[in-house]
Amino acid sequence: MLVLNTLKGNSKLFLILGLVSLGLFVAPNPAKAVTFTPLTSQDADTDFDDADFNSLINNGYFKEVFVAEGRIGNNTLSNAERELGINKFDGTPVASGNLVWGNGKVWDFSLEYTGSKVTYKVFDSNQTTILTSQEFSDPVTNIYLRTFANKGSKNNIQNAVSLTDLVFNGTSIGSLASAGTNSTADVDYLGLSNISAPFTLTGKTAFSWIGAAPARSNLAFQIKVGISKSVPEPSTLGAIFVATMTGAAALKRKKLDSQQV
Repeated sequence: MLVLNTLKGNSKLFLILGLVSLGLFVAPNPAKAVTFTPLTSQDADTDFDDADFNSLINNGYFKEVFVAEGRIGNNTLSNAERELGINKFDGTPVASGNLVWGNGKVWDFSLEYTGSKVTYKVFDSNQTTILTSQEFSDPVTNIYLRTFANKGSKNNIQNAVSLTDLVFNGTSIGSLASAGTNSTADVDYLGLSNISAPFTLTGKTAFSWIGAAPARSNLAFQIKVGISKSVPEPSTLGAIFVATMTGAAALKRKKLDSQQV
């Protein structure tokens, strides 16, 4: 009798676990408010920088799904260097565009992801550059915004890039900027979590410099959209539930067989 009561209790427990796990698949997600991700340096440098971000990826804590990028390029409409891109995690562009940024000119931008389509726009009152891609369909949980201004060289004395008036799904999330000097580079990150598709991120951006213009990615920003691996995903919890139920059924059969003997 004690064995049967235990089995009944376990059955209730497994049923509850199953309903909770299955609920992750069938229950609608409540509205979530975007939150800031604490950024902690992983090395002797106290600032969160590229080494720290790469450590998150290399250790499996973050997976990039896609990256929207703005870079100084060659600051012309020439195809020799792209100024805009929607990139894969390895940096390969799936869509690219050219733009004359201008020195200190402020541009509006927007990034939308529906879960199956990325739309990236950079525009002012007179012109709009639009990039789109339907190569991505992964769920997303986190965004890392990065700005980078390399140190000057030769006639290039100072560089700066800014992302201002940032708004995520109607919530203001502040700004981010980097400024290099003739001897030091500057990189800065802003992390967002508790996100999901669809989403819209808007803001303003500007590149500026003193002396000769920089080139390529020496002045740039990236919006790195991806998945955090710190919390088990619903599919993982579902697999755990199936394995648990299978093990429970086997245990029940074994105990019943021993009772009959």
